[in-house]
Amino acid sequence: MIKVLFNKIQKFIFYYYWLFFPKKINKLNLNDLNFRKIDFVNYQKIRSYFFKDSFFKKYSSLESHSFDFLYFAKKLGGKTGIELSKKYIFQWYTLFKHKVNFPWSDELIAKRLINILYNYEFINSLSSKYETDYLNKIIYIHVKRLFYEFKKKSEFDLTSDELKAVTLFSLILNKNNLKFLKKIEAVLDVQIDALGVHKSYNLLEHAKFINNINEIKNIFLYFGIKIPDKINFLILNMTSILNQYIHDDGSIALFNGANNSYQKQIIELLSQEEFLKSRTFKNVQNGIAFYYDKKKRVFYDVVQPTKYGFSKNLSAGTLSFELSVLGEKIITNCGASENSGKNPEYLRYSAAHSTIILKNTNISEIKEKNPHLKYPQKVSFNYENINDMSIFEGSHNGYMNKYKKIIKRKLIISNNKNKVIGEDSIISLKAKDEKIVYHIRFHLMPGINTNVTNNKKNIILKTKKNKIWLFKSNSEITIENSIYVNNNTTKEIQQIVIKGITSKTKQTEKWSIEKI
Repeated sequence: MIKVLFNKIQKFIFYYYWLFFPKKINKLNLNDLNFRKIDFVNYQKIRSYFFKDSFFKKYSSLESHSFDFLYFAKKLGGKTGIELSKKYIFQWYTLFKHKVNFPWSDELIAKRLINILYNYEFINSLSSKYETDYLNKIIYIHVKRLFYEFKKKSEFDLTSDELKAVTLFSLILNKNNLKFLKKIEAVLDVQIDALGVHKSYNLLEHAKFINNINEIKNIFLYFGIKIPDKINFLILNMTSILNQYIHDDGSIALFNGANNSYQKQIIELLSQEEFLKSRTFKNVQNGIAFYYDKKKRVFYDVVQPTKYGFSKNLSAGTLSFELSVLGEKIITNCGASENSGKNPEYLRYSAAHSTIILKNTNISEIKEKNPHLKYPQKVSFNYENINDMSIFEGSHNGYMNKYKKIIKRKLIISNNKNKVIGEDSIISLKAKDEKIVYHIRFHLMPGINTNVTNNKKNIILKTKKNKIWLFKSNSEITIENSIYVNNNTTKEIQQIVIKGITSKTKQTEKWSIEKI
């Protein structure tokens, strides 16, 4: 407690010292320092608030505090774009310069700094000496706060935006000082898993991470610094594995807040590497398991949540899965939105995923912008291939404390047919236990029509391409409404629901989905 208080006081003193006693950086040439590779800016969202005065207060969002709007201003161009850029930067600084925490927190410092620098020449092209000095003062204070946070944060909590900003300004200020590189390599070691996936297990964030590492590589080239072998390998490895998480319809798998608003950018990112080898998930114990053949793809969430920063936006979708076949996605998770400045929390709930839920309770306890308060302490996964069947078997203990139950899901994927068989089990740890209501949800893609058969245990599915599928269950099935978020647009969809009450030590629901 004393240490935490001391750190807060130290942070307060340092921040205000830099604020009132900034050094001049006028001698530095900050022009022509744009290493941007691929544009992951949501211009549609920026347009919705850009022309509204004081939007930082009235329409506050993470994106507005990141200064992504500078790219919109540059596209707008001319004197109007330049003057609005300066106006909003100076306005923001006046409103928030005395703040210690938000919006001087997380990676926002790094994002603002990079966005100002990448647009510096444009912003400063019609500026008085006073405006240039004022802009440089804002940059200086951002630099000092950036390095303070970089030194204080662990390698588990730093973001790729912070790595990029620290790399760039370390080399701008002192080309020969590469002390930062050791910590950057430590971040890459702990935040990328054995397969080469970023541990956010959000494929959009994974793609943005690759893009930032590519920019870091270009920064090294610009300053004539030898690129570490680890960075070259990492880019190829992460790009190669990203290619495995593309559905049969060209979209990415929707786990942990991923959305498909940047499908073109991801395709562009993949096209930058010529030789992408096929990968397998067989011997990996943690992550988004994947299966693919010439006709179908299956993705299965067996991520082990942690307390670290890279886990802060994980969804409560453990053991959820997605399925696409013959160019069409069939089973999905609900996706995510950027319209509100952050993912609406309900889209992170277990019910927004194609998984097993007890008593309508989240598998992990969601806390906005933070790692889960409570989450499965053990998520296990096993893979087998038997008689032309690929078997994914996962389990979690996320409901153990509340309900004394373990959840298991087995996916049996036919290697030769367009068929997936499922076995979902709820295992009680007590011989006598209270009966619990459970729901097993399968969210269907937009445009899929459903027809429940007379016995209420089968559902005929008809896709947009007029392909017919049969979903079977050993219990009665209902159809409920759901939502699907794509390109920040919410659509009504349907979901298949198997509902029951636990009545024995091991309750197993068997189901299958097959093209007919």
